[in-house]
Amino acid sequence: MNKFTYALALGAGLVLSLAGPSAHASPIQDLTPTPLSASQFNSDFTPISGVNNVNQPFSFLNTPSPAGTVGSQVFQGTGKEAGIFAYTYQVNVNNINDSTNQPIGINSTAMYFNATPTVASLVPGNSSAVYIVNGAIGGMNAPTVTASGGVSTPSHVFWQPGTKTGSLTFQYLDAASNSGPLMAGTSSGTLVVLSTQAPSSSQLYVSLQSPDPQNGYPQVYSPQTGTIAEVPAPEPATIIGWTGVIGALALVHRVRRNRKPA
Repeated sequence: MNKFTYALALGAGLVLSLAGPSAHASPIQDLTPTPLSASQFNSDFTPISGVNNVNQPFSFLNTPSPAGTVGSQVFQGTGKEAGIFAYTYQVNVNNINDSTNQPIGINSTAMYFNATPTVASLVPGNSSAVYIVNGAIGGMNAPTVTASGGVSTPSHVFWQPGTKTGSLTFQYLDAASNSGPLMAGTSSGTLVVLSTQAPSSSQLYVSLQSPDPQNGYPQVYSPQTGTIAEVPAPEPATIIGWTGVIGALALVHRVRRNRKPA
């Protein structure tokens, strides 16, 4: 192998070696919520008998109580979605001000989730583990329509697998996308997280971030303990890394072909 060809091959190897660690540097995944109509959800899932909708209050210091509620309900799949459970969550913020006379707002919510979210194609041509529904489903009310005509939706849903359980963070306040908090007098779109695990007999607490410290915690449904891992989906860094490797190897092949004697 001549020096130039060797250098190209070495570069390809470096791209591969760099792509590997960057693709697995952090287990945190950004699961973009996929829009799903209430009619489609209601055709695919039905409420689980005996697992009623819960709507529990939360509160903050220096703020009239309750500051709002978090709704939660579990559904089971029917037809082609049989074997999948849909865990639904909705945040409802009361129309009140805190002690500074400013409307309250929710920057993010976080909770444990006892099993790796399951990817399914509820929308044709689009597979996801997290969906957002902007209509009434089961005991979950339709969300509030904002002044701009939209519905408050998290800009990010982060899944962080741990050693024994994982956690979900629903991020509303986001400078990158210019998304504001979930404001007073607003009910969020209903978030749907899929799992093959049936609901646990005990509920888990939800943490809500606001400039006013939380002092009252609601509880929501979560799956029974299951496998904790990354959600199976192509990682952009891996795809980009392999694209660079394939391109470099193609260049090596082209150089070898062009340098052959006539």
